[in-house]
Amino acid sequence: MMSPYAARAAIVAAAVSLVTLAALHILKPDLHPSRTMISQYALGPYGWVMALCFAAFGVASGSLAVAMVQDVRSLGGRIGIALLLTAAVGLVMAARFPMDPVSTPPAQMSHTGRMHGVAFLLGVPSMVLAVLVLSLAVGSQVSGAGWLLMTVGAVIWISLIIMIGIMLRVGPGKPPDPNGPERFVGVPNRLLMVAYAVWLTVAAWPVARW
Repeated sequence: MMSPYAARAAIVAAAVSLVTLAALHILKPDLHPSRTMISQYALGPYGWVMALCFAAFGVASGSLAVAMVQDVRSLGGRIGIALLLTAAVGLVMAARFPMDPVSTPPAQMSHTGRMHGVAFLLGVPSMVLAVLVLSLAVGSQVSGAGWLLMTVGAVIWISLIIMIGIMLRVGPGKPPDPNGPERFVGVPNRLLMVAYAVWLTVAAWPVARW
């Protein structure tokens, strides 16, 4: 049966994503965690570590979708799995196409930078919607952990809302303000991704059957 193996792959990949993300904070101390999005770690000599982190998130998402597909029968669950696969595509794209430097004007963005933007628009909405739909669809089936799925899912959504709120306050074309709300944008960004790795692990654990 493929499901337990896919679930184990999801857990291992989620762990790799967290380890590599943590390592980047040590490898690149010049990037202030609260002021920068994690995509900025893709720039410079340790960019491959950020690529590995995004790829691991993508593998974890795709593996969880494979692990759950046999047990999810409801329409909502099927939609959630489709969203999870879409999130996997977006995360792998983010690994393949690093962002441009933040100071790059929109008209001068490279193909890679534009594709990173597409990856963000494809991956993040699909990711958070998959978390919501699947938490509701399978939460009652995850023995003893349904409440944890919902709690971690709530953390993911709250992080996203805060991050979007900060980005809207800053707005495109506005000059950077070192004392503005953008100095906090890295916190919800990191919390979102850490919580997503935890959610993937919690969702995959009952299927893994170690």
